[in-house]
Amino acid sequence: MTKILTIAGSDIFAGGGLQADLATITQLGAKGFAAVTCVTALVADEFQVQAIPPLQLEQQLASLDAVDFAAIKIGLLPSLEHLELVYQWLQPRAQTPLVLDPVLVLKEKQDQALGQWTSAFEKIAGFSQVMTPNLPEAELLLGRELLDQADLEAGARELAQKFGTAVYLKAGSRIPGPVALDYVWSDGQGSYLKAPQAQGSVNGSGCVLASSLATYLGQGLDLNQASQAAKQFVTAAIEAADEWGVSPYAVK
Repeated sequence: MTKILTIAGSDIFAGGGLQADLATITQLGAKGFAAVTCVTALVADEFQVQAIPPLQLEQQLASLDAVDFAAIKIGLLPSLEHLELVYQWLQPRAQTPLVLDPVLVLKEKQDQALGQWTSAFEKIAGFSQVMTPNLPEAELLLGRELLDQADLEAGARELAQKFGTAVYLKAGSRIPGPVALDYVWSDGQGSYLKAPQAQGSVNGSGCVLASSLATYLGQGLDLNQASQAAKQFVTAAIEAADEWGVSPYAVK
């Protein structure tokens, strides 16, 4: 059976994070493995993130050394130390398809910290087949707003050049229009992926997109095929969403 690894944070409500990743991987007929980078809790109506001690992450990854993964998905990395540990572990696995979802906790980073994150992030991106930022993450990495389709195309090209990897830019409903719009830039060519605007919760949709993309790549699809299949899968998961987030298990 195809073996897929997710290195990601835990979502206590299972709407996103490694729980959504594992649900997606399983639903697509592969076997999911997980290394946990952080845990979450709802404390006094505030969603809190607690990083796993770096030594524990290092031990988790070392435990997986002997597993031959068909693909790897990376999600939330709560600190630069966690990022460096993952980078070191990836070095002998440079040929394994890697999907990089730049969650990182970027949203709270100031300019200096963001620069440090970006520099460290470039190292992991060098191993990746594709990175999957959403629109706010792309804007933060680029330092400017992306307001329309022309911005989307230019932003994806710039990210690809900066990080040395293909880019699946998740715009979804954030670009005005009747469809959920994503844009893929790879090997000097760009293409749009479109779907009707789904009405369900989109919590966890980025995790499901990235983990389904990793699974399809691990199952032998090329990036174009995997991107189209992942777009269809995440759209169906959004349509089946419950109050906690998207529902990969409901996708047939």
